[in-house]
Amino acid sequence: MKWLSGLFALFSLFLTSNAVSEPISAAEVAERLGLSAAAVERVRNGEVVAEELEASSDKDLSLAIAMRLDAPIGAVFEFIDADRLAEFQSATISSGAIDPANPSLAEMTLPADVLEKLVRDPGDTFFMSADEAERVAAAAEHGAAQALDAYRAVLVARATAYWEKGVVGIVPYAGRGRSPKVDLLHANDAAKTLVKSLAFRAELEAAPSRSPGNASHKLSWAVEKGRDRAAPVLIHRILYREEDGVILLARRFYSGYDYDALQILVGILPTSSDSSAVFYTNHTYTAQVTGFGGGAKRSIGRKLLQKALVAELQRAQKVIPGR
Repeated sequence: MKWLSGLFALFSLFLTSNAVSEPISAAEVAERLGLSAAAVERVRNGEVVAEELEASSDKDLSLAIAMRLDAPIGAVFEFIDADRLAEFQSATISSGAIDPANPSLAEMTLPADVLEKLVRDPGDTFFMSADEAERVAAAAEHGAAQALDAYRAVLVARATAYWEKGVVGIVPYAGRGRSPKVDLLHANDAAKTLVKSLAFRAELEAAPSRSPGNASHKLSWAVEKGRDRAAPVLIHRILYREEDGVILLARRFYSGYDYDALQILVGILPTSSDSSAVFYTNHTYTAQVTGFGGGAKRSIGRKLLQKALVAELQRAQKVIPGR
């Protein structure tokens, strides 16, 4: 994927420069990034251009997207910093911040049908380790409220371990090859091939509690409705900003259902005083595309993911300029 590597190479150049650069034009992007003339013209005309990325593992559904936003980089940054991207996740039922100093998910609730299923069979309801599922099952013998409290405690323990240790502190789910830690290490390796900024790479690899201080780190939770079930996710956001660009990394280091882990990397670069280029990569890891016929499953999965993401970012083109 030559054009994407070129995009992030240029983006990294801005983020490692000590001088304030003049905004670049779409023509300069075309010339310096190896983007095909046809693809650049499509982006310039307002299209959301999507390409497949090389998969980082046999579980990876990976995509890259380039688009133009008719808004200055400051407006795009404010949009992202205010968590407005979450508005496009129409399946989000509820969400909240996690304070690393006093982590709690007391406000997290589950729909009645999902809670009933959690009481009956915790391990079949949400992704957990065998030990975690046993603890929730033991609590469920005393009722739904106790089961929910035990599950909340599982998520708090995961969030705490992640904040203190980073990706390497993530406990695997039960089942062969079900390790978000391994998945996200693959995603980090993919990110490092695209973004060369040493300051950002240090943030990418560090445990949030040991951040070098170049970026902001936030933890949050959400309950999202996927294929057929509402399920919690735990999210880590890294926001790194320089005068000439912004990088946002959103990492779902726990997912209760649908997929094992997810990492999104977004780069924002000014192309004029009142427009910005946005470069977006998505690595979604799921055990549903492994095994026999995995290549065909990944192809189908990518097409479905691409359709949803392109539609999502087309909505962003309309929402962000007006904020």
